Amino acid sequence: MGLLTARPSSTSFVVEDPYFIDAIEAPDWQRQFGNNHPLNLEIGFGMGDFLIAMAKREPNSNFVGIDFSQDGIQKLLARIHSSQLENIRVVFGDAREKLSYLFHADELNSIYINLPDPWPKKRHLKRRLIQPELVKQITQKLAPQGKVYLATDSQTYANEILEYFNNESLLQNINGIFYERRHLPKSKYEKSFIYAGEKIHYLEYYKLVSNEEQPKKEETSTFQEPANRDEYLTQKFKTLEANAKDACDLKQVADQLAEAGEDDWARRVYKKAEEKVEDCLDLNWLAYSIAFTLNDKNWAIKIYEEAEDRVESSLDLNWLAYSIFESLGDKEWAKKLFQKAETQPENIRELCDLAESVSEILEDKEWQFNVYKKAEEKAEEFSDYYELADNVFAKLGNEEWASELYHKAEGKAEDCCDLITLAECFIEKLGDGERADRAYKKAEATAEDSIDFFCLGESLRETLGDNEWAQRLFNKAKECKN
Repeated sequence: MGLLTARPSSTSFVVEDPYFIDAIEAPDWQRQFGNNHPLNLEIGFGMGDFLIAMAKREPNSNFVGIDFSQDGIQKLLARIHSSQLENIRVVFGDAREKLSYLFHADELNSIYINLPDPWPKKRHLKRRLIQPELVKQITQKLAPQGKVYLATDSQTYANEILEYFNNESLLQNINGIFYERRHLPKSKYEKSFIYAGEKIHYLEYYKLVSNEEQPKKEETSTFQEPANRDEYLTQKFKTLEANAKDACDLKQVADQLAEAGEDDWARRVYKKAEEKVEDCLDLNWLAYSIAFTLNDKNWAIKIYEEAEDRVESSLDLNWLAYSIFESLGDKEWAKKLFQKAETQPENIRELCDLAESVSEILEDKEWQFNVYKKAEEKAEEFSDYYELADNVFAKLGNEEWASELYHKAEGKAEDCCDLITLAECFIEKLGDGERADRAYKKAEATAEDSIDFFCLGESLRETLGDNEWAQRLFNKAKECKN
């Protein structure tokens, strides 16, 4: 289950709120905040978990968040007011366009970029947030001795980020690519990867002053390995427990203890984790572990009940229902949660995930079908229709309905990449060469640069086997480069 990919929009968006900044030139940030505290920026704050946590942790620092999700901005502003935080300001838009004028040179103390969409396909290269031009802007806006903190779930993207940032002579990588970052708070989205056992790749950079010595690497806790294996494991687990910063860290330590047969110790650490939970996601995974590793169903039920009280979205409810069914086998409770989830979806992806869950767990095909119908009613953009069409084709096997949805997606296509993707679907899923040919012609008409022409040519050659048309496009790609 994932989250819907978002894209920048040219639509203007303004909110009448004292914490919202609508600027076409660099604001006087000291005047905005009423102080000269260090200024920090998060690019792409999502639901704002990280920004809120940092503002609470560092009340004597100021934070600016920029994002192009209107829903995300509204939610963050609501949380700023409910938390009574005075040290956050919010900007709507694409950082690649606004960073150049929002801040003066050397003005930012820290910059955070957490889990940007990796856009893994070559054709989507232009959509990736982190590009050489953005790195140059970040370097310019960062104060000497300031830091950049980055995180991605993609190894390929991490290597690309490393290359781009290493090319800036004023930026020094501190720890290479590393896989634990305990000195900064975790967002809910970040924790969803960690709980699922997926690796997060972290990078940190430091802006050098001329002729400055390179910064020291962050120190990590070490211990000398004892000769006795039992002593070694005991010392290892004590160190892990001591270094754990939040419920997510503690839950993972407890899991390892339980796996090693240290049930009493694991129970104590799970208790510590319970005291540190921050949200429904923490509670959900904690209950799941307790149910399976300790077989303590009563304790798990108590935590699941608290998790239900703290749900924030349809996705929370869906995950919670799935977890309860898996760990407790309680289909009725899961059904009630799915019903709640259906009433408050935030995007098409959440409805598609819900449809899949009710089919898999409840084996209710009629409900699954109705959820997809509800998703179609809410669909607005290319990604909505495309996502839904893929699900209808794969989960229902309904080619006719999927074809209608792909056709609607074609009418909402925003660029060459969208049309290439559709053309491949027409061939590979529907076997419709005529519609694929039409989509490829539209894609050629909207191609803007060498990447577009090259990717279009590759797709044509592989999908239609049209080497002549592909070669013409490769020639256009070369002309664009020249």
